[in-house]
Amino acid sequence: MSKWKFSLVPAFLGKLNDRFSSYGKTRDLAEKITIASQVKGVKGLEIIYPFDLEDVAETKKLLKQYDLSVSSVNVNLKAEEKFHLGSLTSRDPGIRREAVNYMKKAMDIAAEVRSNLITMCPLADGFDYAFQSDYVRAWHWFVDGIGEAASYRKDVRVSLEYKQSEPRNHVILPNAGVALSVCLQINMPNIGVTMDMGHALMAHESPAHSATILAKAGRLFLVHVNDNYREWDWDLIPGSVSPWDLIETMLYLKLLNYDSWLVADVAPFRLDPVKVCSATYNSLMWADKMIERVGSERLQKLIQKGNPIDAMRVLQKALIS
Repeated sequence: MSKWKFSLVPAFLGKLNDRFSSYGKTRDLAEKITIASQVKGVKGLEIIYPFDLEDVAETKKLLKQYDLSVSSVNVNLKAEEKFHLGSLTSRDPGIRREAVNYMKKAMDIAAEVRSNLITMCPLADGFDYAFQSDYVRAWHWFVDGIGEAASYRKDVRVSLEYKQSEPRNHVILPNAGVALSVCLQINMPNIGVTMDMGHALMAHESPAHSATILAKAGRLFLVHVNDNYREWDWDLIPGSVSPWDLIETMLYLKLLNYDSWLVADVAPFRLDPVKVCSATYNSLMWADKMIERVGSERLQKLIQKGNPIDAMRVLQKALIS
């Protein structure tokens, strides 16, 4: 079996909004952690800075109460109004400074809660129209900001999550290649990438391929699991739409010796959050068991022969046996 650990994002356990309505119930952090503790297989939480960490001591107390670890500290640089026109790429140097300080503070907290990992998806950094962004200056500011934050503490890793779009039409880190280019350009060992399976699908990537490229560069720091129809970030239960992509990704994570967290980045919306997150864990276990049933070595040999028809046949046979 694989060595991954299962985590989830407590923000998804409260009220959720789309452009048309609100779903779920407003809950404080204590209620969200209580609900999270009921999810099958959960060992950790990806907590949000600053919203989940207004009282770090209280958050630590709640986590200890339910024997939960912190998988990573997620730095939110998009929700507050001051970041709506950009955080690390804002034209206002004061906003850029504040964004870097958010990351540094989150790094201190990550060390305090023994996670030693922050993750950040720069969703406010990008553009919506042609002639809106000064691409040269924006890239310079972004790279400098990430580099400064990473230099602050060498004992805490900084993981950059890429996404093609939303809320900006074009996000500054749209795919795995651009995210990896930031890591290589700054060239610091504590800068890596968070691969969100749904974001990879949305960018028309193969998640297994992206994971391989990032891992072979030593930059695959974290994996978020979910699913979609490749046209929008629906945050569905992994394997519900793309089961073969899930199995292939889980196979390659095993082959790449990925032993860190798999974080449920799923949005329950109209459904019971405990059932949705538990179903996410069950999907991951199902994919692992499918690989075990067929045999990872057998799948490797089929891949090496370049014969997808035979691979599909043995997987379909395992599915119905």
